Amino acid sequence: MSKTPAKKKNPPKANPAKGSRPAKKEPQPTEENRAQAAKYAAKQLLAGNTSLAKIKQEAARKFNLPNFLRNSEILPQLPKSAPKRVRALLLKRPSRTASGVTPVALMIKPEGSCPFSCIYCPYTGKAAKSYTGEEPAALRARQFGFDALAQVQGRLRHYAETGHPTDKCEAIIMGGTFLSMPEKYKRAFVKKMYDGFNNKPSRSIANAKKINESAKCRVVGLTMETRPDVCKKAHIREMLSYGATRVELGVQNPDDIIYKKINRGHSVKDVENATKWLRDSAFKVCYHLMPGLPGSGPKKDVQMVKRVFLDSRFMPDMLKVYPTLVLGGTILSEMAAQGKYEPYSTEEAADVISEFYRHIPKWARVMRIQRDIPSGLIGAGVEKSNLRELVEAAVRRKGIDAKEIRYREPGVRKLPTEKPELCRTDYLAAGGREIFLSIEAGNCILGFARLRIPHSPFVEEIPKSSALIRELHVYGPETSIGRKGESAQHRSFGSALLKEAEYIAKEECGKAEMVIISGVGARRYYYKHGYAPKGPYVAKKL
Repeated sequence: MSKTPAKKKNPPKANPAKGSRPAKKEPQPTEENRAQAAKYAAKQLLAGNTSLAKIKQEAARKFNLPNFLRNSEILPQLPKSAPKRVRALLLKRPSRTASGVTPVALMIKPEGSCPFSCIYCPYTGKAAKSYTGEEPAALRARQFGFDALAQVQGRLRHYAETGHPTDKCEAIIMGGTFLSMPEKYKRAFVKKMYDGFNNKPSRSIANAKKINESAKCRVVGLTMETRPDVCKKAHIREMLSYGATRVELGVQNPDDIIYKKINRGHSVKDVENATKWLRDSAFKVCYHLMPGLPGSGPKKDVQMVKRVFLDSRFMPDMLKVYPTLVLGGTILSEMAAQGKYEPYSTEEAADVISEFYRHIPKWARVMRIQRDIPSGLIGAGVEKSNLRELVEAAVRRKGIDAKEIRYREPGVRKLPTEKPELCRTDYLAAGGREIFLSIEAGNCILGFARLRIPHSPFVEEIPKSSALIRELHVYGPETSIGRKGESAQHRSFGSALLKEAEYIAKEECGKAEMVIISGVGARRYYYKHGYAPKGPYVAKKL
């Protein structure tokens, strides 16, 4: 016989003691609570009553918050007229946007990312070739499945939460050799990138670029990394169709003997040709250099940089300096294990790179020193993460007169009190004539323009009668578009540089037209100065 299960008895209800009151429930914080708390905190900050930490404590107590307010919650409550010093208290990592634009890095997928086999290059399958998959940018890309749209929107969210404006963004497509990938993948990736900035879908790359001209988050610059031998005229036309404005070339060390030792697969002639074609198409050119490669050494590396800026075949506008590292799974790591190779230590690298600053001219910018690879993955080489600080400390200790642009930018510092002056430097590069115009105050550079008289332009939108502006940049912490700021931006420096470049092109060089390469999100600035779209450029009759 089956037994009937016994019915569960409900536990007896606890009777409150006679005369006692039921426990009072604590009110739960709501979104409205937090908004009111943020308004209160902003008001206290503006009044200058106490420190930010104490204001957050008081707001949490007063409005019954379970945790302290984030800076990103207080920032929107500040009026537009709030003093710069108050905003600075809430802005995390101001150096991110100190140069005037907000960087957004995107990484391509690992599969098929690069068909080449350099001896120092890692490939783990976690990220595109040349990355380990553990770098900050690679980790973010992995988090979003290497989807371009998701990567952009995730990064923009992060910047908003940490108080950085996202009106003007510079996108960079990183990893492997993007231009060697299938056409369908490349076009889809670029389209989704723009869709991420536009926060809406588009029909095509051309449509996405048009939308971005007036989007809330505008792409004022697009950078693409490639190799000198994957930078032919067809590749350059392709990059122009994507809206690219700067190209970073993996030059490493322009020496055919070293190229053979590292199995690079291209020649110095490829570097020369790529540089010439890019400049004559109005691109900004950045070289990636790798001191400490097999076959080189301290003296040779310093001579390399000296030659790069004396030989008119090269003359890059910018540098990224990546000391050679020994990473697991590479041929270089096998050579190091056999005693056939030894990289620079942190101290040696800092000493050698500081010597580079003797030879870098005032019109070039050192964009970056050192890769973001976690020290635990480095078998040998530079393991400290503050190499740039060590290099600049060595520059000061040696009394080197550093002229490169980044060393002289206002950045997060207060602008100098000296009267700004318009300066000019002329030099020859890649067969053409370069005129570097800069606005300087003391030893501080506030803005500059790169004017080029091209040698042999091949893009149909650039006739022989044209002059080119390859870059127009005014420095200072990014100010939201349409709002006046205390920084160098929005002080008419850009207009003054543009006017001077137009005068030189017409009156000195006899050119009839100015052609400017512009990120799609910056085009409206040039429209206000009489320019009109001309294929991938904007142009104006002089």
